[in-house]
Amino acid sequence: MNRKEFILSISAVLFAAMWPGFLLRSARRISIIRPPGSVEETLFSQFCIRCGQCMKICPAHCLKPVRIERSIRDWATPEIIPRQAGCIRCQSCSKVCPTGAIRKVENEKIKMGTAHINRKECLVWTHQKECLICLEFCPVQAIYKDENGRPVVNPVLCVGCGLCEQNCPVTTEEAAIRVSPSGERRFRIKENKYC
Repeated sequence: MNRKEFILSISAVLFAAMWPGFLLRSARRISIIRPPGSVEETLFSQFCIRCGQCMKICPAHCLKPVRIERSIRDWATPEIIPRQAGCIRCQSCSKVCPTGAIRKVENEKIKMGTAHINRKECLVWTHQKECLICLEFCPVQAIYKDENGRPVVNPVLCVGCGLCEQNCPVTTEEAAIRVSPSGERRFRIKENKYC
């Protein structure tokens, strides 16, 4: 954590202490894409000790700490922000996690989220441009062309790695293809099991 992030974190804590409504707002669930092999979202912030080892070892640099102003409960736990960097599914994070919050899973069981195309922003769907970069970067062939040559996501095959979103050439802050967390992406465990 650099000096700026530290100051912002302290400011948010002080702000929360002075304005209790902020804590209630922060208690709402936010949309977080977790690393592959993560335990269920309801348990993740309890298991994760915020050691940062997963973020340090990630070769894709796709794991970032959740900022405190987004969620006090999830602060400093790892999340994937696909627009910045997608996950290459190496599972290095599972090898260094000391609590089992992130666990090694078989490649075919990885499910971090699902990509969705915003047809109003997509260069092919809206502007009839020749662009299939999302299809080219998809490592699991979850994106295909429809009969009109437009990209379509197969939600069953999509693992939510975010490489499509990272490489989308749409120049706005948000890509024309975005990954959202999916409920079945977690490695399910019993609540009382901790290793």
